[in-house]
Amino acid sequence: MTNGVATLGDVAKQAGVSKSTVSRILSVKKGHRVPFSVSTQEKVRNAANALDYRPSKLARGLTKSRTGIIGLVVPSIKNSFFPSLIDVIESRLTVEGFNVILADTNADLSVERAKIEDLLSWRVDGLIIAPCQKNPDVKLFHDLKVRKVPFVLVDRSFPQTPFYSVVSDDYSGAVMMTEHLLSIGYRQIAVVSDSFTVSTHRLRHAGYVDTLLRHGIMPDPALSIQVEATSEGGREAMRTIMELPSLPDAVFFFGDPMVIGAMDECFTHGIKVPEDMAIAGYADLNYASVLRVPLTTVRQPRELLGKSAVEMLLAQLNGRNPGQFQLKLPVEMVIRESCGSHK
Repeated sequence: MTNGVATLGDVAKQAGVSKSTVSRILSVKKGHRVPFSVSTQEKVRNAANALDYRPSKLARGLTKSRTGIIGLVVPSIKNSFFPSLIDVIESRLTVEGFNVILADTNADLSVERAKIEDLLSWRVDGLIIAPCQKNPDVKLFHDLKVRKVPFVLVDRSFPQTPFYSVVSDDYSGAVMMTEHLLSIGYRQIAVVSDSFTVSTHRLRHAGYVDTLLRHGIMPDPALSIQVEATSEGGREAMRTIMELPSLPDAVFFFGDPMVIGAMDECFTHGIKVPEDMAIAGYADLNYASVLRVPLTTVRQPRELLGKSAVEMLLAQLNGRNPGQFQLKLPVEMVIRESCGSHK
């Protein structure tokens, strides 16, 4: 026994038969004919029970060219958007009989490359990846395609590339929120985003800018702030905003996690939300409705995002055409008190 775990060879030795005999007997599905005598079957099953033998899924998968394992790669498990997405994906894959190996890249491109290669060394059947997008280089994903690795990008995508992806309609979500803020009467609207190399934030910024221009408002570069999409990033952004000659009417954060730090910074410095300044977010994470001032935000269809990514990957694994390369899912706006209008 290796490390106290019984192997196929241990069972074969105790039963007095070959390893191939053990493998064939133990792999027969219930109700199917076993091509060995009853006495041989009993010897093998008794030996397996006595040794508490458990078949190696990895070894069996390598034999069948399938391991039953999917690699799931995300830029952060601290950002509360991705844990909820992970939960949906893992639950759906479990139903389909797959196990998941989770890799957190900490939004680092070199870590992302290394972890994907590590997952491939484990012979995962496929990958679902939310890329960190720290730069616009897509060589890593072109390489995966050339190597015929089944993979799906989720939440983030690269324009004009032949990669299967499932995203939400970030441009339209930003248009809806900006239109809502303008309809209330706000004109000085600041936005806080992550780097524009991240497709979600780039598209949201484009929706914001285009909407202002349609209303005859020239976007002010001083009102466009880039920070990490975290609570601490929200604090940093709010400190920058408080140093402006005057407070903007509203601040549209391109991620709910930033709002937590931003609101706390407002309360610390006596800025009332929404009386002194309105705040809006993006994602509608679980805590958005229970913040000190309930948050107006854009709701992303996280459950549908996760399930659709799994379906797209399963189609590839089963030799089916997943259809369109990019599936874009609709979003909706959730109006609460943080913008001063919750009609």
